[in-house]
Amino acid sequence: VEPLYNPHMGVENAGPLLYSLVRFAKCRNVVEVGAGYTTLFLLQALKDNDEEMQRVVNLDMEGQLRLLDYPFGTPRLSEWSGSTTNPSSSLLCIDNCEHQRETASGAVGVARTLGLDSYLQFLKGDAFDALDTHFSSVESIDLLWCDFGVGSRMKEYASNVWKYVAPGGFLVCHSTLTNQRTREWLEAVRHRKGVEETGIPDEEYAELSLLEPHKRFQNSMTILQKRVGFSEPLYSEYA
Repeated sequence: VEPLYNPHMGVENAGPLLYSLVRFAKCRNVVEVGAGYTTLFLLQALKDNDEEMQRVVNLDMEGQLRLLDYPFGTPRLSEWSGSTTNPSSSLLCIDNCEHQRETASGAVGVARTLGLDSYLQFLKGDAFDALDTHFSSVESIDLLWCDFGVGSRMKEYASNVWKYVAPGGFLVCHSTLTNQRTREWLEAVRHRKGVEETGIPDEEYAELSLLEPHKRFQNSMTILQKRVGFSEPLYSEYA
């Protein structure tokens, strides 16, 4: 991935963080707005998830997926049946390729070199209308990574895309904390100012923002999880 690295983009730590989030939450339908360095981390996470889960599914079919004398898997194991031969996990990358230091155009070639291109769809287009033209169903995206200069239009963008995020899914935005225009939107989110100021109904999300304290620019990330229609199951009393 070194050919895609550009220090001006500020995603040297965002890439591994996104990889871990996709791996941990087992996201399958991922969208990235602003392709480049992080694209490869997302693609690798999808592939590693499919390979891991196929091993887990095989153990379950053999009756070996147990902890002591209790079944270890959940009904969601069925989502990965046959995923290595016909992967349904995918990354849709949307980029207009107009940034003066853009790395998006090289991402497809690097993905092909690394054997990750079967997971990748690349759409050259505008971030504000691409999802409306590409998706016919709502609540279908497990993770939407927003890495473009949206600035003061964050409310408008959030309003456009929130309906596509699945219950329990994530809207992840880059560089939200230390620039004034995006910070104003984030503070409205934190204070539950409502859809008129944030673009998102105030009862529908949980928010976590992270700062890279050693950097002045491109130094933060906000993660919004859609909570409406979603709750974690309870499987045990103690474990």
